[in-house]
Amino acid sequence: YFGNNILNTVGRLIKKKLPNVKKICIISDNKLPKILLKKLIKSLKKYDLKVYKLSANEKTKSLNVANKIIEQLLKDNFNKSDCVIAFGGGILGDLSSFISNLTKRGLKFINIPTTLLAQVDASIGGKTGINSSQGKNLIGTFYQPDFVLSDVSILKSLPKREMISGYGEILKHSL
Repeated sequence: YFGNNILNTVGRLIKKKLPNVKKICIISDNKLPKILLKKLIKSLKKYDLKVYKLSANEKTKSLNVANKIIEQLLKDNFNKSDCVIAFGGGILGDLSSFISNLTKRGLKFINIPTTLLAQVDASIGGKTGINSSQGKNLIGTFYQPDFVLSDVSILKSLPKREMISGYGEILKHSL
């Protein structure tokens, strides 16, 4: 789903596309403006929510962080019909899809990319990955999201450098 100011439709889309979801885990970038997370949470008020706010850096994309969240999801009795939502850039999208894929052999997964780079590249293709001590993205799977929601209004919150990085990715793909 692609549009301007559509973040508030996530709850309705889940109800329509994933009617058996009861519990939702949001894995969010802690640098996102608080108003965006509040808007997403408001849209999901009918669901039992768990929210993790993480730093979006390569150290976060680790087996240790993934294991902590998976263990908590298991403790909270998430099942195959429940859902994980990535709400951030490519790093959190990779981590969240990895967690979704491994927990109970596959929870529902929704990707809400919040950077231009993630909207044009990282949210497409279903690649998941975390880092190991041997290198970047060496542990991973392929796991397609149930849907991707790209709200272009979120891009207004990005610094200029992030936008340029996304435009560079668009140019690379077009070449």
